[in-house]
Formats: sequence, C-alpha cells, structure tokens
Amino acid sequence: MDYRILVLALSLAICVPFVFLRRRIQTSTADKLLKALAIVVFLVAMGRCFMNDNFIWVINGGVYGEHYYKVSDVLQSILRWFMFASYTIYICAVFFENRTMRNFAIYACLPMNLVSVFFYDDFMAYFLQDSGRAFYIAAPWRHAIFCFELVLLIILPVLLMIFKGHYFAVKDKKEWFAFFGLLPLAMLACMPVTLPQSLFGFTTLFMTHFSLQHFAWIALIFGTYAIMHFALRYKSKEVRTMVCYFVSIYLFLHYNSIYLMDLNLSRLPFQLCNLASYMVLIALIIRKKPFFDFILMANVPGTLIAICLPDINSGMLSYWNIHFYLEHSWVFIVPLLMVSLRIMDRPSKHMFRHFLIGFCIYFVFCATAGILINAYLYVPNHPILNKVNYFYLFNDTVLEAAPFLGFTRKIPLTINGYTCYPVYMGLIFLGYIAICFACYYVYTKLIKIGDDHANLRKIRIGLLKEKGFYKKHTPPTEYVD
Repeated sequence: MDYRILVLALSLAICVPFVFLRRRIQTSTADKLLKALAIVVFLVAMGRCFMNDNFIWVINGGVYGEHYYKVSDVLQSILRWFMFASYTIYICAVFFENRTMRNFAIYACLPMNLVSVFFYDDFMAYFLQDSGRAFYIAAPWRHAIFCFELVLLIILPVLLMIFKGHYFAVKDKKEWFAFFGLLPLAMLACMPVTLPQSLFGFTTLFMTHFSLQHFAWIALIFGTYAIMHFALRYKSKEVRTMVCYFVSIYLFLHYNSIYLMDLNLSRLPFQLCNLASYMVLIALIIRKKPFFDFILMANVPGTLIAICLPDINSGMLSYWNIHFYLEHSWVFIVPLLMVSLRIMDRPSKHMFRHFLIGFCIYFVFCATAGILINAYLYVPNHPILNKVNYFYLFNDTVLEAAPFLGFTRKIPLTINGYTCYPVYMGLIFLGYIAICFACYYVYTKLIKIGDDHANLRKIRIGLLKEKGFYKKHTPPTEYVD
C-alpha cells in the first residue's frame, strides 16, 4: 500500500465537503471544530514523545552510550523542525485571531507538511527501527498513527482557511514583513532538541563555568527577555498573551520530547526546572495567582542557579546540552515576561506565603518519593527503574558546591539498605528558602523601579504634549488592560 496516496486521499475526502458546506455551518460550530482538531494535534504530539523514533541517533559525529554516530539526514532534520513547530503554531493560529500566526500555519507549515507526506517512507524507516529508548510499536499500528498525524497536520490549516476565509494579503507590505521577519524567529523558538547536532555535527567545544561561552549564553537569555519585553509591551493583550502561550506550549512539548532519549524514573519532571515546563502552561490556563506565585518565587530562582552553575559535561551541541539550554532559558524568561507584559498579576505581599505552602508540599513529595524509589523500586542496570535525585537531595551535587555541609554525612538514615542524610536534606530545604526570600526582595525593588520609570515617562509625555511636541501618544496607562 502506498501510504502517501492514502494520506492525501483522506485529507481531500475530509476537506472538499467543507468547501461546499462552509456557508451552512455556523461560526460557533466551525470554531469548536477547529479548536477540537487543534487539541487533538496537541495530544498526538504528546503521544509521539513516548513512541520509538530512531532519529534520536542522527546526531552527526556524536557519541552516546559508548557508540559513535556519524549518520546525518539534513532533509529529515528540516522536515521534523517544521512538523514540531506546527504543533505549537496550529494551536495559536486557532485559539487566537492573529493573521501572522495563521499565515505561518497555512503558508509555511502546511507546505512543509505536504512535503513530509512525499517522504513518508523516510520517516517510517526511523519509526520502525528499535532505538531501545521509547516504546516500540508494531509496524501496522505505527503506520496508522503516523497517517492520522499527517492527515491532521494537513486538514487543520486547510479548514482554517476555509472557515475563516483567511488568505495572505499580498498587497499589504506589513504582512510580507511580518511573515518573513517573524517566521525565522518563530522557528528558532520552536527548535527540536535534536536539530543543532543533526545539522551541524558534534563539537568538542565545551561550555565550562564562567567561560566566554557561558557568559554569552547568559547574555543571550537576558537579551532575549529584554527584546521580547520592549517589542511587546504596548501590543494588544491578545498578542502578548498569544506569545506567552506560544513559548509555554513549546516548552511543554520540548520537555516531553526528551522521553525519546530516556524514559525512566529519573526523567520524570520532578526537578523544579523540569516541573516548570508543565507549570508555566498550566498557570496561563488556570490563571490562579497563588499557583503562579509559586512558579515565580520557586522556579525562577532555581533556574537562575542552574544558569549560573550549569550541570553539563559534553560538547555544546550535544543532545542533553541543547535540552539544558532551551529548557532553562525559557523557564527563566517566560514567568518574568508574563509579569512584565501584564498577563499575570505582579508579586504581592502574599507571595511568600503562597511559596512556602507550595514549596513545603513539593519538598515533602520529592523527599518521600526519592527515598521510596531508591530504597524499594531501584533495580541495578534497569532501563526504567533507576535511581532518582529529585531536588538534588540524594547525591553530592549540592555538597560539591557547598563542601561545608560535609558534617551532615555523619548523621545517616538507612531504609531497606539505602542510605540518605536527613540533616543534609533539611539544610537544602532551609537554604533554598533563604535564596528565594532574597529573590523576593529583588522582585519588590524591581517593581518599585518599574513604577518610578512609568511615572516619570507619564510626566515627560504630559509636558511634551502641553508644548505640542508629542503627537503620537502611547501612555503608561496602557499597563491597565
């Protein structure tokens, strides 16, 4: 069977009837259908993260598990890049009335996903080789799942064009500029973790602590935040919200994509930075201030520590290093952006209380789960039931950075043959609370500086308007949506 013809035939069979029925379908019904399809695309993307894909080994010149891999596949890298970006772009194109995002979906992602159909066999060659990392699915079922995915990726932008009557405004120069100017940025923001090494190959260049490369990465993080803030601060609330959703959805999918490389207990998202990959998106959806306060006060300081003391030990373009860069960069940027762009309320006097409640629950969970897993579930050399180190409570990572805590090793606790150190864990708990409280103090000072700047700008604009020198006015009162 030629599955390429099957995918195209199914896509046509679904889309063509809607061309004739679009006038009979109510707008609300069409919106619900598009949103349902976008959610299904998201769920399919989630499911793919747990299914075998031998493409993870296509890291040109890379070494992993004592094996040397020198196979490269540039075409697959690019096709998968657009496919991975589609998951995020489609959701934003459907749930937000934004022409630029819909242009990305219809005129960039759709053509590339159609190209992917013609290279169907290349994809399946990777899916049907057992990588030994994720769940392997038999060929008939894997064909069915991938066909379903491709059909969704084709019909959703087509139906979006049919129901919304969206076409590229060819005569509008601003639309051309937005498309070609912002599409590269959107694609960079949706980069798969395998992309750099699969395109550019392995490098022996390491990023050691406080090296030039390390400072360049830190500068890139703060520069990205500053550019996004100043570029978006006076945009409509829908645009600001959409950008935060865009990055948060990508971050969510990005973390799940690492299960293709390692699906085991230690990779479950229970480190603070990993957990933030889920919590940032959840905070945007539920809009509960206590929940977001915990993210801002617990996750952002933890991410800042990881950025200053990166836990990486291989070439700069290696799989796990790229994951580390991408995850920690966005986990640090997005919560701060959500506050500075007025998507979420700024920190209040209740913030520290919300943090303490959430952090105590989190710490007790990490300590309990870690002890139980290491004492009762751990099996030596098992691919899934490995040892865990949630919140760095169970190895020497913190001790290496703070050797004066060595005295805590004199008070061990042994459970079912596994030894942990409760005083060591308790001091990590107290030390982290102190760090987060210091960050809370910094937040309050930054808020005051921001308010003073806004007031000064308002006064300056008022004076200029009185003298007739300020014609176009975008007042600081826009901070109130």
